[in-house]
Amino acid sequence: MSFRKKKKQHDEEELEIMDLMEDMDLSEPDGLSEKPPKKKLPGWVIVPIIAGVAVAGIGISALIGGGDNPSAAQNLSVVEVKKESIKEVYNSSGTIESENTKTYYSPVTAPIANLNAKVGQIVQAGDLLVTFDTTNLERDNQQAQLNLQSAYNTSQAARDKNAQAIDAANAANAELANQANALADQVNALKAQMDAAKATYDANAAANASAETQTRIAELQGQIADLNTQIQNYQNTIQTLSVVYEGSGKTYSEAVATPEDKRTDAQKKLISDIDTYNAAVAELPNAQASLAATESELTALNTVDDAGYTALAAQYESAYAQWEAAYNAANAAASQPSAGMSSAEMNNLTISDNLAELAAMSQSELLEKAREGMKADMSGVIASVEVLQTNAAAQGAAVFSIASTENVRVKVDISPDDYEKMTVGTPATITIGEHKYEGTLENVNRIATNNTKGNPVIGAQIHISNPDEYICIGATAKVSMTVAQSDNVLTVPIECINTSTSGDFVFVIENGTVKKKPVELGTASTTAIEVKSGLKEGDQVVNDLNVDVTEGMKATAVPSTDTTTPKDAASEKQEDTKNQTASEKQDAPSADK
Repeated sequence: MSFRKKKKQHDEEELEIMDLMEDMDLSEPDGLSEKPPKKKLPGWVIVPIIAGVAVAGIGISALIGGGDNPSAAQNLSVVEVKKESIKEVYNSSGTIESENTKTYYSPVTAPIANLNAKVGQIVQAGDLLVTFDTTNLERDNQQAQLNLQSAYNTSQAARDKNAQAIDAANAANAELANQANALADQVNALKAQMDAAKATYDANAAANASAETQTRIAELQGQIADLNTQIQNYQNTIQTLSVVYEGSGKTYSEAVATPEDKRTDAQKKLISDIDTYNAAVAELPNAQASLAATESELTALNTVDDAGYTALAAQYESAYAQWEAAYNAANAAASQPSAGMSSAEMNNLTISDNLAELAAMSQSELLEKAREGMKADMSGVIASVEVLQTNAAAQGAAVFSIASTENVRVKVDISPDDYEKMTVGTPATITIGEHKYEGTLENVNRIATNNTKGNPVIGAQIHISNPDEYICIGATAKVSMTVAQSDNVLTVPIECINTSTSGDFVFVIENGTVKKKPVELGTASTTAIEVKSGLKEGDQVVNDLNVDVTEGMKATAVPSTDTTTPKDAASEKQEDTKNQTASEKQDAPSADK
């Protein structure tokens, strides 16, 4: 086999090995640091691969290295170890989300007059988004004010009458005073019962006066009018045709027996009149029964249950008259004064006044809130709308929510391998389309969850410092952070690093001989990596990827230059495409170690 064919075979075998390494499930999640894997593989993978490469490399190296002259020096491309600054950049993607989302709840129970909120709509603090129909609340407030005034009047009347009772008791003798006081208690008790019954009566009257009831009453009245008209028509028909019916006798039977095509006009009219008379006689009782039922329902609707108010009012008037008589008698007797209403009764009056006042205040406050409507108290975008224009909002029910666009962040998922690199406070650059923003890593979760592929990921949030009108909640954003940086350190190109089961190493040329040197690595970029130990500045490190290098081989150092051949450029393009494709298949970001 010629040297050219042997070299071609070697290159093909090496490409197959690299393809195998790329096809293995060694990929990390999407977010990759600027330290590519290159030759770095887990020990369980690299051992067999290295073994295969070594076997193939021995033969190929012999061919390339000089064939029958093993002592001949092989020209190897080298780079010198140098000092420079290097940084590792973490790249990922995530979703824009709001840091402050607020749900707004209805302050009242009322129909919605205008709903000015739509999902995705941009709003400003102070924007009026919901207005209410206050008709019912206006009515309830008016009723509450009337109830309050009624309570005040009732309370004052009771106090006035109590004062009169006290005056009467002071002017009457002890017996009459006691009688008067007893009667006063009875009057007050009846007054309380009467007031309660009056409240129930008013409520029943209000219910009867409701729009629904009035509508039904109107319907019943219309039905009654129609039924009366029907009944009158039936009665008129019966009265008009009764003479015909009574005198029809044999004539009607003969007309019916006559074939239709042979009936005379008189026979046809007779049959029609008798049928009309019979129908009126049959339908009249039904119409009368319907009229009676309809009138009964109407009477029930027009009748208001007074809850015993009339009877209590009569008792109250009677008791009041008795008390008044006892009061007059006691006053005439000029007896010693006695106590009037008890403290408990006075307290009850005060409590009643307070309750009525609180009820009035509550209705007034609800009405005021309804008149104000619902306004946004922060700027942002409408995230959800829970009601429709035609809905009636219930007090305490969610109406809409706003997601702030002034306080936003990017949510990303990172690989557990990169957890130690994430430091809260690290500056970040966020890219959304053509727009770039500044940000800061503000939080890293302390628990990992599985993504859709079952891989563990850790959530992190990056606060955007300078959001603008181009921020879109839910959009995808790219994130870039410098997670490590080393200044004035020894570096070598990343492709010089080899990995075995015993650790990382490089090949160097010393005195014309290749030597294997273990190295401790540090910060890595896309092109170079920090060497913490194992090398010194100026060491000549082999970076020739086209030759199988073995320790002890004779070599001549050839300084590396940027002379990428078309074949190398194509190979790099192919590798970049493969790395990109592999990255696109991942769910979670990661940085190489």
